[in-house]
Amino acid sequence: MKIINPLYDKAFKYLMENEKFARKVLSVILDVEVEKVTLGHQETIFPDERRQLTLFRLDFKAVIKQADGSSKTVLIELQKSKYSTDIQRFRNYLGANYISKKKIKDRVSESRVTYQPTYPLILIYILGYNLEEIPYMAITVDREIINSVNKKRINIRSAFIEQLTHQAHIIQVRRLPERRRTRLEKFLMLFNQAWVTDEGYIIDLQEIPEEFSDIARYLQGPVMDEAFRRKLEAEEELDTIFDEQEAKYKQKIAEAEKRENEAKKAEKILARKLALHLKKSGTSIEEIQRETGLDKRTIEEL
Repeated sequence: MKIINPLYDKAFKYLMENEKFARKVLSVILDVEVEKVTLGHQETIFPDERRQLTLFRLDFKAVIKQADGSSKTVLIELQKSKYSTDIQRFRNYLGANYISKKKIKDRVSESRVTYQPTYPLILIYILGYNLEEIPYMAITVDREIINSVNKKRINIRSAFIEQLTHQAHIIQVRRLPERRRTRLEKFLMLFNQAWVTDEGYIIDLQEIPEEFSDIARYLQGPVMDEAFRRKLEAEEELDTIFDEQEAKYKQKIAEAEKRENEAKKAEKILARKLALHLKKSGTSIEEIQRETGLDKRTIEEL
């Protein structure tokens, strides 16, 4: 079965705009039951003018069922990136849910303003590349409350903590294992880049996980939609441009580093020649150190 590649922004947005499938996807990623979900802002694309790169983000408001059976409203910020980019940009957009809160006039006094209610924030990062320091397909970074005096874990609930600290889920789709046993692994088969066709925006599923066959069929629909395919083709063209620009950027960095290394070698050779000349002329070790910047042992060995 051929489906549109959900690693592409247009394809992923198409999937997550469907409330039924958005609930299913978020339930799998968060490993909780998502009872209700609404897409907040439409996709936000943050430009990186220096590298002509965009970062795709969707915001959701969701009601999740907790272990004790109670329900909790949370905000979910889902960021997706195909490329290894500056992590600082993720940090820059982390607080967007706070900054964008609309002020509401107080009914009693026009001079006072209040803010819309805030909710705990959950972060999801879907990465189309591998983080070398994290050799796992998916990890969860969860909050743990520790008594700073006796270092023991504390089991408490606090609105202050929930609103100012964040749970995070990091998924690296290219680390999908050969054997898929968990729900998350089976779901990520829909992202399997090993099955990408010559058209990068199309995946030819070699195996369809039964639980997620409904999502697969949904993603199959746009494959024959010429208008939708043109949008994916345009996104792929931008990706190609980015690849070329990134390659040029890395080449310039490599060339600059090479020139810097060569300059340092030349400077060191000149310093050693000067030190040898000064040493033969009877200049003290201390004076040679000041003039050349070489260490005492190097000068003595000349």
